[in-house]
Amino acid sequence: MKPRSLAGRIALLVGVATMAILGVASVVMDQWVDAEMAQRFDSDLVSQANALSALATLEDGRLALGDSDSPHARWLSEIDETVYAMRCSGGQSLLSDPAPARYPEGWAERATAQPAYQDIRIDHRVLRAVWFRFQPELSKEPGEDASAAAGAGSCSIIFMQPRTKLDDILEAIDGILVFTPMLALLAVLLITPMLVRRGLKPLALLGNEMRHIGPQAPGKRLPETGTRELEPLVGRFNGVLERMDEGVNRERQFAGALAHETRTRLAELRVLVDVERRYPSGRPIDGLLAEIGNIGGELESTVSGLLLLTRLDAGVESMQRIEVDLDSVLERQIEHVAPTLNRRGLRLDWQRLPVAGTVIADPSLLAIVIGNLLGNASTYAPEGSVIVIRHEGPSLIISNAAPGLDSSDVSHFGQRFWSKHPGSEGHAGLGLALAGAAARAMDFQLAFQLDPSQQLRVVLGWGG
Repeated sequence: MKPRSLAGRIALLVGVATMAILGVASVVMDQWVDAEMAQRFDSDLVSQANALSALATLEDGRLALGDSDSPHARWLSEIDETVYAMRCSGGQSLLSDPAPARYPEGWAERATAQPAYQDIRIDHRVLRAVWFRFQPELSKEPGEDASAAAGAGSCSIIFMQPRTKLDDILEAIDGILVFTPMLALLAVLLITPMLVRRGLKPLALLGNEMRHIGPQAPGKRLPETGTRELEPLVGRFNGVLERMDEGVNRERQFAGALAHETRTRLAELRVLVDVERRYPSGRPIDGLLAEIGNIGGELESTVSGLLLLTRLDAGVESMQRIEVDLDSVLERQIEHVAPTLNRRGLRLDWQRLPVAGTVIADPSLLAIVIGNLLGNASTYAPEGSVIVIRHEGPSLIISNAAPGLDSSDVSHFGQRFWSKHPGSEGHAGLGLALAGAAARAMDFQLAFQLDPSQQLRVVLGWGG
């Protein structure tokens, strides 16, 4: 299935949003313009009605318009399609020629000084009507009975004009308000895809940079785009690349460590088999199998240690924190290194705590740390020397003589494969690396110190 265009989708959303906004704005503006134009039309209508009512006079008990030569009369003659009617409380009336065909019901009785408005439909035409009450001018002819004239009272006028011009203007405005959003929508649909493609250019550049990231370019990262919205994406993607590189490095370290650590054992096994095959020693088969089994056990222990070290470095090793009896752990680990201690004539000076001491730790990881520290001391301490174990506050100290070390050597402790004497037996620094990784996983501190008397002190601390 062909992927959808992001530029087209954004353009469509922008177009719909633009249409909605302009549509609402057009409706609001149309209502406002209609109300304003209608108000102005009504204002003009009542002004004309007032001007017409100003011409009305009562003469000889009759309602009539003023002098035909007056400005009001000339203005009235210029108005087309205007009809009106006047009625007075004394019964007088005056109608235009032609007279209005229809009236609002009871308009004369309901008329007040405040103008009232209404639309009236006559023969497919709509007329706007305004009516109100006014006081006509009284005639001042000599000899006229003023009291009779005054008895005529007030009059009502209704004035009507077609809404044709107003409706034509409103329809034109409606057309403009409808056409403008459509034109804007068309412009948005045509221009937005191009603008969006230009706006998404940083994404295209990122995609091009991603093509060059792979195994052939380890350590390569996405460059900064300078675009605020893309910086989180670039940061997270680079974070993923860093974790992937760390995983690849761990795999490479594991493979290298496995080859490094098993090479000596496999060579030892091969030499043992070749020598026994070419030059039979006559040793009992049980002894040979036991030696081969020891080599296999060492290989298994090495692989298990490498796997555990990889898991610890990756932070995926499950861990539990409980109270652990420190003396019990020490006793078990001392039992494991007892054959080496006896073989090399080493003595152990362990000053036990007067009361049982506990520490919050993972039992398995704590055993790995202490076991590797004791194993390192029993392997590299001079033959016939003393290994000292002491408790000092929230820490365990294991010390032994190290006449062949200097301060620069201590800084390498805990690094994989480092050895003071390359080719020597052991795990070439893997044990201390494993101890350091396990200590870090438990938030313990592991430090190596060489004092002036050439005593190597290994301090395992669990305090804050």
